[in-house]
Amino acid sequence: MAFNPVWANSIEIGTTNSGGTWSYSKLCAGIENVTFASNEQNQQFFFLCGEGFAHNEVTGGAPELQVSGRRIAGDAAQDFIASKQFALGTDRNSSIKITAEGQVITCDCSIGDVVSFGGATLDVNAFSCTIRFNGEPTVTSA
Repeated sequence: MAFNPVWANSIEIGTTNSGGTWSYSKLCAGIENVTFASNEQNQQFFFLCGEGFAHNEVTGGAPELQVSGRRIAGDAAQDFIASKQFALGTDRNSSIKITAEGQVITCDCSIGDVVSFGGATLDVNAFSCTIRFNGEPTVTSA
């Protein structure tokens, strides 16, 4: 059985957009935890032939990454995300590129729940955000 450590994955956030083409910066410095949530929507049916057991269909999804760690000022990805803390609407939009498990996943996204400061008095500032996919991701082989 082979295990792949989390650090072997790569997450990049689109930091500049020129004519619809994103330039990405790695989101890794200071990052201690990344949690993926698929946020699936399901339809559940109880048909007679199921004899009391359900039939389920996944009919939608709102994937997101919850990212947390320590603030590293001067890091391009963190600085970009921190700059969105008080922005609204399309000013929070970007693109994400994830390389994991032999796949490259890209998708437009919105950056929410940005925290770029705070924490215990003797700690480095906290950093966290939620990166929410906007639309269907593109999945290709790495």
